[in-house]
Amino acid sequence: MTALRKKMQADLGLRGLAPGTRDHYLRCVKKFAEYFWRSPADLGTAEVRQFLQHLQQLGRKPPTIIVYWAALLFVYKVTLRRPEIMADVPRPRVPRRDPVPALTEAEVSALLDAAASEFDQTLLSVMYACGLRVSAVCALQVGDVDARARLLHIRKGKGGKSRAAPLSPETLSMLREHWRRHRPRQPWLFPARRLVRPGVWQGDWADHPVDRKTIGDRFRKTVKRANLRRHVTLHDLRRASATRFHELGVDLRDIQVLLGHASPETTARYVAISPEQIARLPCLLERLKKK
Repeated sequence: MTALRKKMQADLGLRGLAPGTRDHYLRCVKKFAEYFWRSPADLGTAEVRQFLQHLQQLGRKPPTIIVYWAALLFVYKVTLRRPEIMADVPRPRVPRRDPVPALTEAEVSALLDAAASEFDQTLLSVMYACGLRVSAVCALQVGDVDARARLLHIRKGKGGKSRAAPLSPETLSMLREHWRRHRPRQPWLFPARRLVRPGVWQGDWADHPVDRKTIGDRFRKTVKRANLRRHVTLHDLRRASATRFHELGVDLRDIQVLLGHASPETTARYVAISPEQIARLPCLLERLKKK
């Protein structure tokens, strides 16, 4: 490991960035250095712009290029203390897309019913009920369930932030049944299975939580079994959760806190009017006739 990489790794840790973000940034800077076969300390603005244009030519999507830009901004501004390198490198923009309607309650029900196991169904149900990211639900520990206060504590959310989500009696009952049935290995609420060989799992639980990629693979199969007629991702459960809370009259600020968003603008992008709510809108012409 080079001295620059060690220093950047230490800087990322001091800033309190999430482990996943640290790994992403380190990989991005490594690829930048490999592209020129030189240390970032010996490169400048021209090389940064050339590299980002190279990523565009490769067909990388804007959100991916933004991660590279942010990683390079960090290494030059924080680790190398040369912020002038990035001063003339604009942050890539993500083109605005037409908002996709949130999953309806019928679609969410179909997904939960199509889960391959009670384990998967409980995990997905908690994601939806509490508006969690897949990384947050995988990292849940048994001690995070506060039955007395009816709260679920998310201790290491995005950016290392902690928050709490409400636990309804139904969700709490589901988690208790999950515990009685599986007796998951402490401390993890959703531990991984112990892998004996590829495709074969032992009955005992592993000493680490289930991997988000594993859940993602199983969720894609769940979507197929649910026979939904559109593209659905795990994150759509979180968006659907935000939309349901909004439809039920929960204040946007409260939804922002629940989801752990830094800004209300992000929450506003999550909240979408569902087709069901649109269908219930009153007819404005009929209102005119009544006057």
